[in-house]
Amino acid sequence: MDNLYVQHCENLKMLEQAIKTVQRTLREYISVEEHEKTYVYTKILSHLVNSWAEVRLMKLIYEVRAFADFEKTRIIKSKKLDKKWTMALNIAFCRAFNVRNPKNINKQTTVPYTARIQYAALLRIIKGSLLESSAIRNRIAHGQWKYALTNDLMKKSKKLTAELRRENILRLQFRLAMFKSLAQIIHDLAVSKPTFVRDFDANYKQIEEQLRNSHTTDYENYKEKMLRKKKKGLKRKRNHLLLHGYRKQLQAIPVKKRAHRKT
Repeated sequence: MDNLYVQHCENLKMLEQAIKTVQRTLREYISVEEHEKTYVYTKILSHLVNSWAEVRLMKLIYEVRAFADFEKTRIIKSKKLDKKWTMALNIAFCRAFNVRNPKNINKQTTVPYTARIQYAALLRIIKGSLLESSAIRNRIAHGQWKYALTNDLMKKSKKLTAELRRENILRLQFRLAMFKSLAQIIHDLAVSKPTFVRDFDANYKQIEEQLRNSHTTDYENYKEKMLRKKKKGLKRKRNHLLLHGYRKQLQAIPVKKRAHRKT
């Protein structure tokens, strides 16, 4: 097994552990209404989730039987993350369906119509969600945590600033789940065409669900739920301590010996 594949697997494990740790801390800050710390840890989580997408791609391209060495080089040399994912998709799809140039996929009559629709759907995810996510990650990596700037650094980007501030733990969780399903689909396409065909609908359904969740799930309701859960937990803890303290007091009171009745 390629050492680089093993190393990317280990990197991914560490990132996933970091994500779980930050999520746990972030939920705690949300539940006690620590707004500034919530904002800070949301940015940390965002950076980790998008780093996960980069490392997951590296694991994918070093997967056994997935890509030839020259194909790996082509993917890695692509400058932007979304371009790398697009290159991986194009190479895997063209090989699976015997297409020489990805530009000809929609024109190639030998490619089944269903496969062309699947390719277009995956490309939309990469050019939409993954590209947007990558742009936010770049801003966070360059310290633009409150205001995102334009590419030339000359002024504020209203669009990216809005996206930066709209991020929350729910959107990031949905995004991570979506990227996991995307990675699985392209993995199947690169390694086993029959598996890709068999599992595509189930995997893509997961992507659609996460996209829908990210647009319909109310973060404010989630915060209220976390607050109620925290208050309920604190109340239960206080009641337990009060009861425990009362028992200790009872135990501390000496028991009077009963006077024996004279006969």
